[in-house]
Amino acid sequence: MTPDTTTAGTADAPLVSVVIAVYNGQELVGQAISSVLRQTHPRVEVLVVDDGSTDHTAEVLAGYTTVERPGRTVQVLTQENAGCGAARNRALGLVSGDFITFLDADDELLPHHLETLLARYEQLQEHPGRERTVVYANGWLCTPSGINPERVQYRERMPGPEEQRSVILEYNIGSLYGLFPRSFFEEVGAFDPEQVFVEDWELWLRAIYSGWRFDRVDRVTSILAWSGGSMQSQRDRMAAGEEMALRKTLVRFEKELSPGERDKLLRRLREGSPLAAASDAEQAMRDGRTQDARRLLETAAAMMPSQRRVALKARIARLPGGMRWLVSRQRAVDASVGYTDAMRR
Repeated sequence: MTPDTTTAGTADAPLVSVVIAVYNGQELVGQAISSVLRQTHPRVEVLVVDDGSTDHTAEVLAGYTTVERPGRTVQVLTQENAGCGAARNRALGLVSGDFITFLDADDELLPHHLETLLARYEQLQEHPGRERTVVYANGWLCTPSGINPERVQYRERMPGPEEQRSVILEYNIGSLYGLFPRSFFEEVGAFDPEQVFVEDWELWLRAIYSGWRFDRVDRVTSILAWSGGSMQSQRDRMAAGEEMALRKTLVRFEKELSPGERDKLLRRLREGSPLAAASDAEQAMRDGRTQDARRLLETAAAMMPSQRRVALKARIARLPGGMRWLVSRQRAVDASVGYTDAMRR
């Protein structure tokens, strides 16, 4: 008989706290919570913060407050709407776990998620210099066309520890779904309440320049929704959030930045987000604006040399017939995921 994983080894297993911030998430938050309760790891507490929802989220959450299972607790907190960062900080002040992780209310964790991350974390503890590491894993993107096993969240290689100070200035290499030792937040601090947008990236910048590193397991352990309701309509506010995070990093770590890191940071402040440029290049290809697409790809590739796929597209765009091939490929990808304008990133 297979042992019950919710009771076997419970006493000596580390407690993991999973924080879920939700705003008007009545449709999917129950699925997110249930995915945590199904974890194979035997000791889990869930803290859900209802960030001022105006739909029926409160009624959905009420059904989970009476959960009584060995090694499982669910606590629901409510507050006036203050944003994801503030909601997560509220939970961080109450967690009991040895480790902490997060989950968005429209995503879900596969049953082996926590077990996989804990196993990798324990492996890293045997390697000097890797103790201060946050481990995360890959995920499948769930689009209007469903899950395509070939389209995972992370397709670029994970930068090594020695590369991460530079690469974090190009794009976000961290993950909220990582396994954070309790000491991470004790040392680095919580989410910056001023950062309404990209609050996670600002925290990762702070962490990496404080000596923490990220490590990724390429195994898929989560499912992430990618459909409508994107942040595209708030691109200007996101750009302002990125600028705020970079300026704070420049002030906070000015003496620790190498000349190359300082140059890369200042270029970001001058020219904006390379990922936004890459996204705009994709949109230009959809619109048939091939010259704009080629220029934007060149900009994105120059600003984030670590993204090999973007660099490859920029090289293809220079070849005779290259833009025609890229436009055709973009249309094929859009068709495969059921792309809509609301999914633009």
